[in-house]
Amino acid sequence: MMKKTLLAALIASTALPAMASSYYVVVPVPNHSASVGNILVTLSAYTVPAGVVGRVYPGFDFNSALQVLGDPSYNPSDVRWSVAGGALPAGMSLSASGKLSGTPTAAGTSSFQVMAAYKTKAGEHSYQLVVSAVTVSLAQTTFPMLMAGTAVSYDLKPMLTVSGDPTYAGGGAGISWAVSSGALPAGLSLTNGVISGTPTAVGTASFEVTASDGPYAGSANYSMSVNANLVNQGGYRAWSDGTYASSCQGYLTPNAPYVYSGATGDGVYRINLSGTPTDVYCNQTANGGGWTLLMKQAQGDGTTLQGDTTYWTNGTTLNDTASGRNMADGNFVSAAFAKISATQYMLQAANESTVQTYSRAASTPLAAFSNANTARYSDANGVPMKYPNWFVRTTTYPDGETLTQARFGFNFGEAYGSPAAIYCGARWGWSANQDVDPQNTVGGSNDSCGGLGAYGLQYGSTYMNQNKNAWQPATLYLWAK
Repeated sequence: MMKKTLLAALIASTALPAMASSYYVVVPVPNHSASVGNILVTLSAYTVPAGVVGRVYPGFDFNSALQVLGDPSYNPSDVRWSVAGGALPAGMSLSASGKLSGTPTAAGTSSFQVMAAYKTKAGEHSYQLVVSAVTVSLAQTTFPMLMAGTAVSYDLKPMLTVSGDPTYAGGGAGISWAVSSGALPAGLSLTNGVISGTPTAVGTASFEVTASDGPYAGSANYSMSVNANLVNQGGYRAWSDGTYASSCQGYLTPNAPYVYSGATGDGVYRINLSGTPTDVYCNQTANGGGWTLLMKQAQGDGTTLQGDTTYWTNGTTLNDTASGRNMADGNFVSAAFAKISATQYMLQAANESTVQTYSRAASTPLAAFSNANTARYSDANGVPMKYPNWFVRTTTYPDGETLTQARFGFNFGEAYGSPAAIYCGARWGWSANQDVDPQNTVGGSNDSCGGLGAYGLQYGSTYMNQNKNAWQPATLYLWAK
């Protein structure tokens, strides 16, 4: 102690007198710590991260707002934290280590004071925590008509609104999607808010879509209607949902949800013929459309489809293949002849611009052209006309004899004799006579005939120059609907 005193006196005596009052000397004292009175504890202002009702709070450490000065030996773990005033949001708590955590249960703004105590000193500051309630909603929308077999994609994210979520980045990010009730049309799915796929079945589907942002969700009810139109399936046309109409007319004038659009026009269609898928050639443009091709009779061929063959009596098919179902010249009998139901018939000739039509009660064509429904005539001269004037155009028999009468008819035969037998007739065509009867009572036998399915005792006789092809100048087409 004496040494320290002497040292201080020596220094003081040797200093310049003019400078002595400008200096202070602090002598450290070993084993002596800073006074508590010199410690300063403060909390700075801070924007506390917002919370969301029902969502675990991301956490906030108030140590980031704490400053402790004046204590070189400061240890953060010695700080004691508490809420000194106000109240935290319901569901939240402040730990003794200064961590704010929890799951808010109610929306609102909470004001509170946080105190940090260190040794005998403390700092305090007021803060606010905003808790928002998230709302998720989906707006209504009307989808355009869908077509079976045609791919679609509809994004529902523009219908989405999310509010109150400070973490939501927009554009549907982080949102989960689900069909919560009902079902999408077959062939479609919902992924990341997008309904996409290729519908496969017709009809209207009603469904509910739910968009979820964590525990928050919004829903909306929607409906989608799917129609079917015509598509080319490779060799034939059919509805885009894979089903078939029952006739060409059924494709042309369908009931909803089927629509005559897409691969329309004349050509091969697949129809449901008595439960059997059957390909037929359809004329969808002439004379109102909806016609099914039943037969073709080749130009110059009066024998293959002669009216007394099994094609007419049994409905035997002929060349009913892809190569025969067309408008090219040739002989053809469709399976539809024996099975389809029809009330209207049309006869088309390749050498005529007009057509012949006939209507009768509904039946199969096989029944309409059967022997049981054959009309028999034995008319006098001049009934009903004199010369053939469609398809066959002539004033004489093939052997040159002048005609006196002619008849064009649907499934008829000119009968003669006793018992009456059909001398000449046709399933749809002509018969004619050259006899002259001044009494106009008996016209004799018709000895020449032609057209579709011509036949009879005199068919191909000497009056026809022994040629059944004589009155077959062009291809004939038999249609029905």
